[in-house]
Amino acid sequence: MRIHRMTTFGGVAAMLLATLTPLTTAAEAAVTGTTAAEAAVIGTAVTGTVVAGTAVIGTAVTGTAVTGAAVAGTAPPATGAACPRAAGDLGPATCLLRAGAGGGDRPLPRVTAGRGPLTARDLQEAYRLPSDWLGGGQTVAVVTPYDNIEAADELAEYRRANGMPPCDDDFPCFRKINQRGGDTPPAPSPAWAVHSSVGLELAAAACPNCKLLLVQADDASLASMAAAVDQAAAQGATALVPMWGVAEYAGQSTLAARFDHAPTTVVAPSGVGFNNGGRQILPAAYPSVIAVGGTQLYRDPATTRGWNESAWRDTASGCSMYALRPAWQPAGACGARRTVADVAAVASADTPVQVYSTSLGGWGTAAGTPIAAAFIAGVYGLAGTHSATPAGKRLYAASAYLNDITAGSNGACGGGRICTAVRGYDGPTGMGTPNGTGAF
Repeated sequence: MRIHRMTTFGGVAAMLLATLTPLTTAAEAAVTGTTAAEAAVIGTAVTGTVVAGTAVIGTAVTGTAVTGAAVAGTAPPATGAACPRAAGDLGPATCLLRAGAGGGDRPLPRVTAGRGPLTARDLQEAYRLPSDWLGGGQTVAVVTPYDNIEAADELAEYRRANGMPPCDDDFPCFRKINQRGGDTPPAPSPAWAVHSSVGLELAAAACPNCKLLLVQADDASLASMAAAVDQAAAQGATALVPMWGVAEYAGQSTLAARFDHAPTTVVAPSGVGFNNGGRQILPAAYPSVIAVGGTQLYRDPATTRGWNESAWRDTASGCSMYALRPAWQPAGACGARRTVADVAAVASADTPVQVYSTSLGGWGTAAGTPIAAAFIAGVYGLAGTHSATPAGKRLYAASAYLNDITAGSNGACGGGRICTAVRGYDGPTGMGTPNGTGAF
């Protein structure tokens, strides 16, 4: 198996940290372009930073050393921003994923008490998913830019370690295509490969019996990414998840239809942080998309559920600057505008999930709302619902099949539900987290 390792300087892993910046009015008109100049318009300014040991040095995302009870006397490895850009690249896709190396060739121990890296079985148990029985005949698509050369091997290792059936001739459950539906891959990117690995593995964690489709865009421009989303829907995916996001902009409605593919459910990460400077992250802010927030999740035998779950302090929430509120979302602090998020799942760097990626040197951990979104896409695949009723409307009408998260906050909003987990709907966790598949 080919191993891609991160560039190192004096034994210190080098990563790039993306900082979300407001868009200028003059630049917004160029947002759908793919030239170098246009690519600099949307999304993020990139600052090269160094991960020294376990602490991420930078501005937008700080060090996220994993805390909590240790497993077998050792704490889970720390996570840092998994930002896949070279210095000077101002491409649009925002880095929302955090990842950390850890176990090499051996999976990290499964959590039996306290906090630590969560396995597929942990997630299935925590969210009461009938993963062994459902999902046959459904397809979940993961959309990322560039090629992951090792995608099939990485998925195979994750499935093997988690007791899932292999993707082979008897069960051909994995395929990857480019944004035009062909087999010729785009250029590879080891760092973006972490995103596709994590997306495929978390979707499989929720739905081991689902077929998995990796759609690889030519590059990280919004035009290419939207084309890859279109292709995923055209391939008949039950649900699809883009493992990326871009900042809202004034002309975003022109691309809204590219993320509305009913009956395919489009699921996307909500982003990082409360209000994001007044702009939410696309495609999550589109009303047709299920925006997924993040939680902290760990075993707690003192609770009836056996798990303790609260809003993650770094998850995103807030009011869309441009998108209108869909009819099924309750009116609140955002008035007539769309509120992020709709639903949530584990994403905290304090309670990360276990993943396998050759870009991480083997077994490691991941955190961030992309892992929550990929997992929720898998839950939609597991449910296998094909309905003319919009996915958002079904979700908001099925609170009995969701865990209502009532603890935690991601910002200072005076205790308001826009940034504080409360009974019923709230911004950080939406309507709650999966309690079976009834809401999906």
